[in-house]
Parts: sequence; structure tokens; C-alpha cells
Amino acid sequence: MSVERGLEARKKAAYTEGLVSIVVNTLLFAGKLIVGLMCNSIAVISDAFHTFSDSLTSLILILSYKVASKPADRDHPFGHGRFELIGELIIGVVLGFIGLELVLKSVERLVERAYFTFMNIVVVVLLVSFIAKVLLATWAYKLGVKHSARAIVGDAWHHAVDAAVSGLLVLALLLGREAWWVDGAFGLCISLVIVGVAGKIIYESSVELMGRAPSPYEVERVVQAVLDSCPEVVGVHNVRFHRYGDHVEVTLHVNLPGNMPLQDAHEVASKIERVIKERLGYLATVHVEPSGEAD
Repeated sequence: MSVERGLEARKKAAYTEGLVSIVVNTLLFAGKLIVGLMCNSIAVISDAFHTFSDSLTSLILILSYKVASKPADRDHPFGHGRFELIGELIIGVVLGFIGLELVLKSVERLVERAYFTFMNIVVVVLLVSFIAKVLLATWAYKLGVKHSARAIVGDAWHHAVDAAVSGLLVLALLLGREAWWVDGAFGLCISLVIVGVAGKIIYESSVELMGRAPSPYEVERVVQAVLDSCPEVVGVHNVRFHRYGDHVEVTLHVNLPGNMPLQDAHEVASKIERVIKERLGYLATVHVEPSGEAD
């Protein structure tokens, strides 16, 4: 499958997973929030907003692929791929504020020794949520692996975490009906999970926006593609990545024999750029240096 066809298939898979996730999570969020308010449970309300965070993540997944697929223009010569990172950063900040607010409310309930009103409907809603999120996580993970879509796989892990939280909350509420501190304690734990997820999103998106260096594995793939296809190349160095979502610009220096004619050196550089595009999907810019002048 070509790089272009692979990107198109990945975009369609992201749209499908994102839409299904938004519908399921929105219904679960509404159900949890309603029963959480009915029984005055900060833990269930926190879990509801944890589920809501998955809806936000799926929404940005759809928007990012939609905006990132727009062609480059005069104002954005490298495309619009970084919109995904900007959207993730916004989501992280919003989630952070929600999580901190729920932390404060949970602590307040613990200080006040507030009880919640146990209702069977709470257990039913949480069990439905657990089953739905396990199925959704399994499907999304398989879809992400099939299309090599890191964003979809990440969304699958969000679903899995939410399923685990709902399952543990069911056990806690059943075992701690008479314990006043259970609701506040689990509300605090879930709120801290939300804050942790927010922090992770903010950190990872910020690192990418600031220009994360390529991993040794990524550099090795580029170097190996060059050496395998161009035996004239004596060395490769100064490999730099510039990421714009799925669009990746790579700059690299290659050493060629000092007595090679300029026309031949140009043909080698053009061949390297073509090979990197075909094999790895990166748009490469090659700087040629005579052998012995590696940095």
C-alpha cells in the first residue's frame, strides 16, 4: 500500500472510531452524570467527567485528521498537521481544570464526612459502562494496529482506563455502602487520574510542538534507507526531523567521493530524496558534502 493510500485509510479509520466513540461516551457520560447527581456521589460524577474526556479526545481525533488533511497553502507551506497537537494541548488544559475542580470537591466531601445515597441504578449504569468500554477499547485497538494509527491506539487505551475505573468503582460502592469515606476517596482517586491524563496530554503535545528530536530508531531507518539504495554514499549525518502531523520533513547531510562530478552528486541526492519518500513517506532535503568533511 502506498503512503498516500495508507494515510487515506488511516483517516477513514479515525473518523469511524472517533464517531462511534463520541456517541458511546456521550451516552455513558449523560447516564453517569444523572445517577451521580441523583445519589449525590462525587465518585460517580468524577467518573462521568472521566468518560467525557474520552469524548473530547475522540472529537479532536476527528478534527485533527480533517484539518491535517488540508493541502499546504501560502501561509502554511508544510501543511496543517500540527493542528492535532494544538487541539490536544487545549484538551489537556480543559481536562486539567475539570480534574482540579473535582479534586477540591472530593476533598471537601471527605472533610465534611458526607455520605452518598446508594441506589441500584448506579451499579447498573456503571456495569453497562464497563462492558461498553471494554468492547470499545478492544475494537479501537485492533483498528489502530491494523492501520498503524498511533492516535487510534491511544484512544483505545483511554477507553480501557475508563473501563477499569468504572469496574473498580462498582466494587467500591458495593463493598462500601456503609462507609462514609468511600465516595469521597474514590472521587479523589478518579479526579487525580483525570489530572494525570491532562498532564500527560499537555506534556506530550508541548514536546512535539517545541520540536522533539528523532529517536535513534527513526534516524537509523533513514540512514539505512540511504545506504541500502545508494552505494556511492560514504556517510550520513545531521539527520533532522520536522513534524507536521503525518507530514514529516527530513533534512540530512551525506558524504560523497570528493572527485564525483556535480551532476552525478545531484542525481544521487535526488535519488535519496525519492527513496526516502517512497519507503518512509518523509519529504527529504539532502545536503551533499565531499567525503571527510562530516560534522
